[in-house]
Amino acid sequence: MSTYGSAANETAGVVIDEPLRVTDAAALQWDDVADVVVVGLGGAGAAAALEAHERGAEVLVVERFAGGGATAMSGGVFYAGGTRFQQDAGYLDTAEDMFDYLSLERKDAVSEATLRQFCVESADNTEWLVKHGVVFEGSLHRGKTNYPPEGQFLYFSGNEASPAFAATAKPAPRGHRTVGKGLTGYAFFGALKRAMGQSTIRVRQHSRVMRLVVDASGAVLGVETLELPAAAAQRRHQALYAKVDPVRPFNAARAEQAIDAAVALEQQAGSRVRLRARAGVILSTGGFGYNTAMVRQHLPRLAGRVGALMRLGSMGCNGSGIQLGCSVGGAVRGLDRAMLGRMIAPPNALVTGLMVNQQGKRFINEDAYNAVLGNAILQQPNGDAWIILDRELHRKLLLQCIPTGDGTFKSHRLPALLNRLFGGTKRDQTLAGLARKIGVDPATLEMTNQTLGTAIEAGAPDPLGKSPDYCRALGAGPYWALNTSVSNQFAFFVFFTLSGLQVDERSGAVLRGDGTPIGGLYAAGRTAIGIPADGYISGISLADCVFSGRRAGRAAAASRVH
Repeated sequence: MSTYGSAANETAGVVIDEPLRVTDAAALQWDDVADVVVVGLGGAGAAAALEAHERGAEVLVVERFAGGGATAMSGGVFYAGGTRFQQDAGYLDTAEDMFDYLSLERKDAVSEATLRQFCVESADNTEWLVKHGVVFEGSLHRGKTNYPPEGQFLYFSGNEASPAFAATAKPAPRGHRTVGKGLTGYAFFGALKRAMGQSTIRVRQHSRVMRLVVDASGAVLGVETLELPAAAAQRRHQALYAKVDPVRPFNAARAEQAIDAAVALEQQAGSRVRLRARAGVILSTGGFGYNTAMVRQHLPRLAGRVGALMRLGSMGCNGSGIQLGCSVGGAVRGLDRAMLGRMIAPPNALVTGLMVNQQGKRFINEDAYNAVLGNAILQQPNGDAWIILDRELHRKLLLQCIPTGDGTFKSHRLPALLNRLFGGTKRDQTLAGLARKIGVDPATLEMTNQTLGTAIEAGAPDPLGKSPDYCRALGAGPYWALNTSVSNQFAFFVFFTLSGLQVDERSGAVLRGDGTPIGGLYAAGRTAIGIPADGYISGISLADCVFSGRRAGRAAAASRVH
């Protein structure tokens, strides 16, 4: 547990001022006033704003750009159990079954009581989203995939069906993909934004929060922003924002230039604005994937490899909410935790291959969820790994990279093909020869393959827990080694941060290092420690955004003085 402290001022791309301390809130000149001020309009911010509004609070949202954040750029997957959409697909899931599974994934992110509450509220949160216009349906994809193909909107989005997990927790498909074309985070967020537009919630766009305003006791009274009033400046601002495209390969340098230009524009054309929050401020600005200084400080193993990663998120994911909380004494935990995903299905030929490290040893079941796979690769010497294919699997890989019209070519098949062609793939007629080409001990690689083959012939399960559907030893050569190292930009690792400010798990109030709450300050989504803070499966982030956003919105609204 630590506070971020003055290090916030050392961060390139974002500058947080020291808080403005006042003795009399009424004596300060405020430009706008509301009961609840929400900082950041992504999934968590929208959920917080709508919930606080429904609880009778006057709500003002402050958004640095036009809104959407990482949520609008996501796959639009919402993790939920016990829903009617699962029933439509023939699965009678329960909150208890969901809890049993997530208990295996949870580690120490949140307490058991909070995880259970998350599961109990899951079906209700799904219906709350539907009420606000988010569309789900129960068309099921049964196979192994990181994202379901077009026309299918329910799938096993984590490790639920893996033998090691299914033996303990009843599996069910809980990944609810928002109905729409392509990556449907835009549809998820768009529905919430339309619901806000039909309410009395007010939004101040192109307004970056520079500091918090606090009273003599340290309680938060409001925020001070740098706002772009001119329409031309706002258009230029949004154009710079669009250059941070998380699914555009090789975009790191372009993104960093746009980030610096956006800050310069704000400083040149922005005006200082003070916003009073009578009941509370909710921080929901996302994580810090686009803050290279924070990545360097908290994730040093990735520091020199940011350019090779596809950072899922928006320009607003710069750690500003975390820094704002820390500026008034908020504590952080787990900033060294991140989602590092290596997607190898589809095409499923890669899942059937053998993934080995520099020692020539398997270290993970190849059909593991992409975040488990990615983090396992990062833990290997130098973050290096190879997927070994035989002649048959290589032929299947090429066939499976052909477009099928299911919507997965650009997101999965094309990246696999590009890595095969340009990522440093090696080929040899023998395993021993291939081993030498990739710097691996030939005897160890051959023993790794032989050990797996012997286990399969004996009818034994894979020692690493791989599903029998994908488990086989390598057959006849020639053999190929596909580079799946973290430093390989053609490996297309996806990345975002998972943890942030410590919060009271009953209210979302930001906590100091001694565990006491900071008056009038709450956090939600990736700005705070939440359900996915110690590990990730698809859909759990949006689910946590809604869970934690509604929690903070309820608590802030309840603290109004009547």
